[in-house]
Amino acid sequence: MSLAKLDPNAPVPGERRRYSWEQAETLVERRRKKLRYRLQRFISSIWIWALVLAIVAFALLDAGVMTAVLAIVPFILRIFVIIAITILPLVAMFWFLGKSRMYTIWPGAEGVSFKDYRGQPELLDQAKQIVKLLRGVRAFEEAGGEPLNGLLLEGPPGTGKTWLAQAISTEAGVPFFYLDASSMQSMFIGIAPLKVANLYRKARRAAKEYGASVIFLDEIDAVGSRSGMSMGGNRSSDPDRLPIMMMPGGDTGLMSTLLIEMSGFSLEHGWWARKRTWFYKTFLRRNPPKPNKRVLTIGATNRIGALDAALLRPGRFDKKIRIDAPDLEGRRDILDYYLSKMAHDETVDSLVLASETPNYTPADLKYLLNEALRYALFDDRTYVTMRDIRLAQPEHEMGLRTPIKNLAPEDKRRLAAHEGGHAIAIRLFRPSYRIARITIIRQTGAHGHVSSYPALEEYDYMTTYENLMNRLRVSIGGKAGEMEFCGEGAQTLGVGIGFGDASDFGQIRAVLYEMANAGMFGPLGANMGQDAESINPTFAMREIMDETFRQVLDEVRVAFRVHRDMGEALISLLLEKNELLADEVEAFFDQYGYFTPKINLRPDEDEEVVIVGTDGERGDPLIGNGEQANVGH
Repeated sequence: MSLAKLDPNAPVPGERRRYSWEQAETLVERRRKKLRYRLQRFISSIWIWALVLAIVAFALLDAGVMTAVLAIVPFILRIFVIIAITILPLVAMFWFLGKSRMYTIWPGAEGVSFKDYRGQPELLDQAKQIVKLLRGVRAFEEAGGEPLNGLLLEGPPGTGKTWLAQAISTEAGVPFFYLDASSMQSMFIGIAPLKVANLYRKARRAAKEYGASVIFLDEIDAVGSRSGMSMGGNRSSDPDRLPIMMMPGGDTGLMSTLLIEMSGFSLEHGWWARKRTWFYKTFLRRNPPKPNKRVLTIGATNRIGALDAALLRPGRFDKKIRIDAPDLEGRRDILDYYLSKMAHDETVDSLVLASETPNYTPADLKYLLNEALRYALFDDRTYVTMRDIRLAQPEHEMGLRTPIKNLAPEDKRRLAAHEGGHAIAIRLFRPSYRIARITIIRQTGAHGHVSSYPALEEYDYMTTYENLMNRLRVSIGGKAGEMEFCGEGAQTLGVGIGFGDASDFGQIRAVLYEMANAGMFGPLGANMGQDAESINPTFAMREIMDETFRQVLDEVRVAFRVHRDMGEALISLLLEKNELLADEVEAFFDQYGYFTPKINLRPDEDEEVVIVGTDGERGDPLIGNGEQANVGH
């Protein structure tokens, strides 16, 4: 098991900075403690029952009141019957249609907190600041600042946008209204704006009682896209959707109402607002206090480009936060969190697992561990091992394992030579990569595959010429393996025939075009098209690409001839076991002096890790004595 290199003398991060205003009571807390609002909350919760009990008590104590009540009751019942027959069906219909699929989490309920949000410390710091301002920082608002009105969370699915929004609400201690944005749509004219108005009315009522509230609109692009704005919200122009009850355009006004509600234009209006203003100016000789605006609207989308510009402007969605998949340390933190809730043995190394799950979202990591527990359960265990996780990962990424039971021996050897060629090329030409799996078991469309991951995070736009050439060598390793270990006449179509797909030649063609387009083959990159669809390389460019391909193929074939013993041994081992996991792969290559690199969490340290071969010297892939494993770029 490869472990991280940790410096015991590394400085420990200091404590978070403390601010002079941080211990001051927030405006939300001050509001809740005022006797006026405490009485208001108490009376609003009991006034109906108090009124009923008062009437019953007076009726029991006074015969005259009892007589009056008995005389009035039949009249009231008749009025209710008339209302029920004439008006109530219409009211009930609009009430039913105006209801949205909304979930409310009230303060004090069990919920997600900041302790449960892992893997993105920078985002967590931003969220803590948002919570502090939502609760009201007196120094901030006395200096002229205003609380945040809208927060837009944008990022790929599964990155934790809903999780973060709920954590913000829980930590703020205010009501949280969760709503799927598509549930605000309606087939009847006027219902969609009614749903939006009802939602914000409930949120403002809750904000008056608790000091603030949070509205979370999931998948807001369902109602806030440019197409919805340009069409006036009329989704019924879809030819597959028939107009119902002769009322096309049921979503008309939805977007406009949402924009108005978010901008707060309708916070103070109507008869009561005018009388309140008149009372303050006439008797108190001052302007009425500012209305409570502590309703934070949080939107989530993975298509921010589809949203209307009017929705994105400051004053509506003031702040926009991009949430991407976590990095290596973030994935390790998330895995530690989930593993703390799951039984596992000592073989499970969260750091190694984090390095083997690049681009995984928190949802992916949680699902992977859950699938690993399923493997363990059907192996008659109630704890997870590293082997369970490595067996579950390819099923999560590629699909179900379906071995070919009647594969001819010569075909199986060609398959082993192909995948073994990839693995040997990784160890020779990409020494900073760790091999997690070599398999010749079919999985969905792949008859076999090799999974390898960098010991340190890599990013496409920071890839150098040499790294791209090594990527070509690894991709071409399968073809070279077939030619060197099975003969030139044993080449198969397993290399692929596409462009840019997961096949060997799909990757080779894509890398060559990327290199040419970046000008790595000279000024020919300027002759490329503007996008992938308009790529039309010149004759000279195609010649350079073909020459590069032949050069790389020759280099890899020569390296395989030098390491024939290692290649034959790996093919025999694959034919025997069908699949090799990380520990077995590491043990195999250790015999030949090609060691698996360590995972270094501190690449900024000026340290060089040299992997030596059997003769103790720094090796060369064409000589066979091992080579330098430079962790990182």
